[in-house]
Amino acid sequence: MLGTLRLILAVLVALSHANLRVAGLNPGVIAVIGFYLISGYVMAGLIRRHYAQPQGALAFYLDRAIRLLPQYLFYVLLTLAWHLYSRADNYFLSRIPGPLDLFNNLLVVPLNYYMFNGSDRYTLIPPAWSLGAEVQFYLLAPFVLLWPKRLFVVGLLGLVFYGAALAGLINSDWFGYRLLPGVLLFFLLGAYLQQLHHQQQRPRALTVTVLVGALAALAIGVLHLNGTLRQPYHFETLLGLLLGMVMLQLLATRARARWDDLAGDLSYGVFLNHFLIIWVAYPQGIGAGQMPGFIGLCLALSWLTQRYIERPLLQRRHALRRLAAP
Repeated sequence: MLGTLRLILAVLVALSHANLRVAGLNPGVIAVIGFYLISGYVMAGLIRRHYAQPQGALAFYLDRAIRLLPQYLFYVLLTLAWHLYSRADNYFLSRIPGPLDLFNNLLVVPLNYYMFNGSDRYTLIPPAWSLGAEVQFYLLAPFVLLWPKRLFVVGLLGLVFYGAALAGLINSDWFGYRLLPGVLLFFLLGAYLQQLHHQQQRPRALTVTVLVGALAALAIGVLHLNGTLRQPYHFETLLGLLLGMVMLQLLATRARARWDDLAGDLSYGVFLNHFLIIWVAYPQGIGAGQMPGFIGLCLALSWLTQRYIERPLLQRRHALRRLAAP
C-alpha cells in the first residue's frame, strides 16, 4: 500500500514549494528521501519479477522510459509554451531558452547537476533534478539489485559519501541530498528491505528498520550537540530516512487496494505539475487559506494527464514485461 504514501509525499513536495515549513523544517526534503527509499524498494521488486536476466536491462530501461517520459514531456512542453507566451521571469525561468537549455530539460539527467552546469536557471520543472538522480539509479539498478554482494559494496560507498556529507567533509546539500553518490544509500536501503520481504525474512527486516532508525536518531543527536544539525539538509534527510524506513516496513507488504493504486497514479502528476500551477494561478504566492485549492488543482490536472496520457501506454509496459520474462 505504497500508493497513498507516494501521494502524501508528492503533496508535501508541492506544499514545500508553496513555502510551507514545519518547525523550520522543509517537508519537501523529507518527502524526497521517502521517494528515494520507495523507488529502491519498488525497482528491486520490479527487476526481480520481470527483468531478472541480464539481457532484460534494455527492456527495463524502456519500461521506465514509458513510465516517466509521457507525463514529464507533456508538462515540459506545456510549461515551455506558457513561458514563451507569457515571458514570465523568475529564478528557474530566467532567460529565453537556448538549445542547451532544451537539451537539459529533455534529457532530465543534466538537471541533477545544476550546481555545475547552471541548468537551474532554466528548468521547466524545478523538482526534476531529483528525477535526474532517479534516472541514474535506474541505469545502475539491473546490475546491482539482484546481487547481494554488489548491493552491499555499492551501499557501503553510498554510506561513505552520505557520512562525509553529514560530517561536513563535502557539500552537505549536494552529496547528502541531491547527487547520486550520496543518495544511493537511500535507494539501496529500500532495495534491501524489499529483498528481505521477498525472502520472507520479516524479523530481520524489522531489525534492519529499527537499526537504521536508531542510527538516524543517534546521528540527529550527535549533530545537534555539534551545532551542525541545521546545516542543509541534515535534519530533514535523517528524518526522511527514519520515517521512510518505518513507513516502508509498515505499508509495503500490505495488500493493494484500488483506492491506493489511484493515489499512487496521481502522485507523479502532482510532483510534475505543481510549479506550473504556482506560476500560472498563484504568481503572488500562496497563502495558508489557498493551499487546499492549490492541491485540488494539482490533483485534478494530475488525474487528467494520468488518465489520457499515461494510462493508454500501460499495455506497452506490460507487454515489455512479458517479453522479458524468462
